[in-house]
Amino acid sequence: MPEAASAAFSFPSNHETPMQDPLSYQVALPTRLRFGPGASDTLAQEAALLGGNAFVLLDPFLKSSALEGALVASLSAAGVRTNLWHEIVPNPRAATCNSAAAKARDLGVDLVIAIGGGSTIDAAKAVSLGITNGGDVWDFTSRRNAQVRVPEKRGLPLIAVPTNAGTGAEITPFAVLSSPERKLKATIIHPFCYPDVALVDPNLHLTKPRRLTASTGIDTFLHAFEGFIGTRPNGWTDVFSIRAMELVAAHLPTACDNPDDLSARVSMAEACYMAGITLGNIGVGIPHALGQAMGALKDTPHGESCAACLVPTVRWTLPVAEERLARVSAIFDPSCAGRPVADASQMLPSILETFMNSIGLTGGFEQLGLSRDEIEPLIDIATTNYGQDVGCSRRAAGHEDLRQIVLNSL
Repeated sequence: MPEAASAAFSFPSNHETPMQDPLSYQVALPTRLRFGPGASDTLAQEAALLGGNAFVLLDPFLKSSALEGALVASLSAAGVRTNLWHEIVPNPRAATCNSAAAKARDLGVDLVIAIGGGSTIDAAKAVSLGITNGGDVWDFTSRRNAQVRVPEKRGLPLIAVPTNAGTGAEITPFAVLSSPERKLKATIIHPFCYPDVALVDPNLHLTKPRRLTASTGIDTFLHAFEGFIGTRPNGWTDVFSIRAMELVAAHLPTACDNPDDLSARVSMAEACYMAGITLGNIGVGIPHALGQAMGALKDTPHGESCAACLVPTVRWTLPVAEERLARVSAIFDPSCAGRPVADASQMLPSILETFMNSIGLTGGFEQLGLSRDEIEPLIDIATTNYGQDVGCSRRAAGHEDLRQIVLNSL
């Protein structure tokens, strides 16, 4: 990451990052969050405080839905004009965000609202910045050996209403974008990406299909887990990481098996924003670096892409993180709490494998479409555009280390 971007938001960008002093750290949590069933009912009230002409980005599956109609009606009743935009796809395109920003600018909007999953919220962050700063939003993304443009102006006020529990985008300073023409993914990393308000309503997560629930749920776990075993955890983030992992271990299988179980959805929504706090303050690690690269090459689901290399990464990390890995083993299997640290940590790969099998996530990179001759391009994308994530690994990873992890993830 160039110096200007690093100054705005500090994440490591190389593979030689030392352990951060856990006694000295900074905390950023600028988003005001409303949590609980019915939280989305306050959207109109919150919007009216921030603007009167809203650009509303919605997941396509919400188009013409009862939820869309109810939310638009409530905004209109509160005096907020709505301009709807549904052109969102998984792994949101920078070019589409540019088009949306141009349209929003022409409409003279003064507020951006995102209603949907992580892709919708990430797109809304980019659109918000694009409206006020102009230019190509791809230029804001962090890439090694590239001229990265730092946003000079805050985006428009942004309200995020997540419709699933996964990315934690509603409470992070990141916006992940894709550029299919370049076969790349990269992330805007800047405090201006924090939403102003997040309305986390587990009622909106009900009925989501099993595979989506599993994929987004494992992403939540990875946000908590990768930070917890990385170079930057501290006493504050550990509170959120541990609680988020406990909630995932206890409730994700139920949410997958019984999509209408509100209690499970509440717990997963809570885990998601807690893991998002960890993600936003200390980052993630190698599974995300390789998973994002996989999404760039193959446009694969994000959670599944990151989970594909989880177990091999854990095995590779074992020599330098026994105590923390043993703690995670005990979260998923309480009998591990009484075992020696070395034994408990060695059990984690099989524990996680069993857990992922229980929620239906069994594939590696090969099942997601990666061929052996694409391993080098995958690693190149991971180190070029997600070096900050590789740099957060507790065990320093060079090219050959990443190659072995990928080979073991096929």
